Amino acid sequence: MFVTIGVPAPGVEFSAERAEIMDAYLAALRLDNSVLTASGVVEELIAQVNSVLDDVVGRILAAEGPDSMEPAGTSRLLAFDIGTSRAQRGIHPVESLRAATTLFETTLPVLIRRFAPNDGLGAMRISRILHESIMDRVALASLSYVKLLLDKLQASRREERVRIARELHDRVLHSMGLTLQQLDLYRHAALNGQPNLAKIDAAIGSLAEAVRSVQQLTAELRRSIGNGGLEPALRAYMRENVPDRITVTLTVRGDCKGLPADIAEELYLIVREAARNAVKHADPTNLVLRVDVDNAVVNATVTDDGAGFDPTDRDRFGGGLPSMQERAQLLNGRITMTSQVGSGTTVEVSVPLPDSFR
Repeated sequence: MFVTIGVPAPGVEFSAERAEIMDAYLAALRLDNSVLTASGVVEELIAQVNSVLDDVVGRILAAEGPDSMEPAGTSRLLAFDIGTSRAQRGIHPVESLRAATTLFETTLPVLIRRFAPNDGLGAMRISRILHESIMDRVALASLSYVKLLLDKLQASRREERVRIARELHDRVLHSMGLTLQQLDLYRHAALNGQPNLAKIDAAIGSLAEAVRSVQQLTAELRRSIGNGGLEPALRAYMRENVPDRITVTLTVRGDCKGLPADIAEELYLIVREAARNAVKHADPTNLVLRVDVDNAVVNATVTDDGAGFDPTDRDRFGGGLPSMQERAQLLNGRITMTSQVGSGTTVEVSVPLPDSFR
């Protein structure tokens, strides 16, 4: 079933060529294993192709008027909505660009055969119109993709600020409150001639705990992993924030230090959050981290042998998982989490590396 978007070219029968283009285009995408042929996505793809064909055929047949124009009205809205939909499904704009190239290659010969079979200049004009129509829509879809990801990043940052505020309230203010309480009890006892040094010791202990909490939060706020790269940053975080009762194992394979700075930074934050969740919620005895780097992808895994949880319980998918997913999505990566009650949890993140790294 074809969905026609826009205004069909008046006075021209193009249904046979339209069907030919659509069949060839979808066949080429399936041969290339494009994610755009998946259920729920292909319907949007068909609507977009019909929008391009309506636009291009109308402009080819126009006796007057500009050859170059951006999609307007319904076509613009369609392109923007498709970009948003693909972003929500985790489909990177690179996939749209590849599909656009395939559309150009499958459509141009049919258009030239139909409208300029023996006209070189006409063929060049058709090629330019088709290219402009396709790329205008790719640009609009990419803008909506970027906007959605930026919105998610802002939400992730807000969530991080809320988490830090909660830590300050629950840990630091609680410890400071205990300190003040112990000092007040000591003062009261001293005024009655019965000073109790145990109260001072307790106050010192509470104050030391508050200082440790502030140090940990300060370390977490240091976004940069520094010149040493990902591995020493992870080791420093584990050393400073994981209790001695938990055995930490970190294994790194490949050129971890050579990772692009943006990938290393986001990967550090993802792994750090996964480890922090394990320590805070799972009460493990062992925490195993592994980072594998090859010339195409970097994989990181955080595994604990703690309490685990039921993956079907959607209420348990908080604790920083949305922000981890959004950070991975910004890098065109993916995160999976597996867990079982009583058998621990594993968080895996996989991020493709740019061609320049290979």
